[in-house]
Amino acid sequence: MIKSGRDRQVLYDAAATLPVVIASLNKWKLSLKTDKINVTCFGDQNKVYVPGMRDISGTFSGFWNSDELTLFEATEAETPGKLELVPNSTEPTFKWAGLAYMDAEIDTSVEGAPAVTGSFMAADTWTQPTGVVLADGGTLARGGGGRRGVLPAAPAPPAR
Repeated sequence: MIKSGRDRQVLYDAAATLPVVIASLNKWKLSLKTDKINVTCFGDQNKVYVPGMRDISGTFSGFWNSDELTLFEATEAETPGKLELVPNSTEPTFKWAGLAYMDAEIDTSVEGAPAVTGSFMAADTWTQPTGVVLADGGTLARGGGGRRGVLPAAPAPPAR
């Protein structure tokens, strides 16, 4: 189901136990890019690639809030904290989560509120939203747009 982004959340905890909302953020972006390894061989008619390692990283932005310093404290941590990205807080089980290192910046000017931006990088394996079991026993597949069923497995790369 498509929902408004106004209820999204970014949660963080340096102790990696119980993340809390980082206040005054209004945007986040998650990148789940996977490296592609060139395995082109003699006789191939075009370049051939296989998947490599996934890079989980992203950015966030918002406004300075002197009551909320979690973000800036996270930049000083020598160990990663738990980060949770929730697209809509009315569906809190749909989230990406894992240990992450954080960076932050603040940009101020005479016009407007001071802007906060930053980035994060995975420090361990992350979890991502999965299918949800419905009351009638059916399964709502990830990205299913309301369709029930299990997502098909991704096709295997060609043998080399």
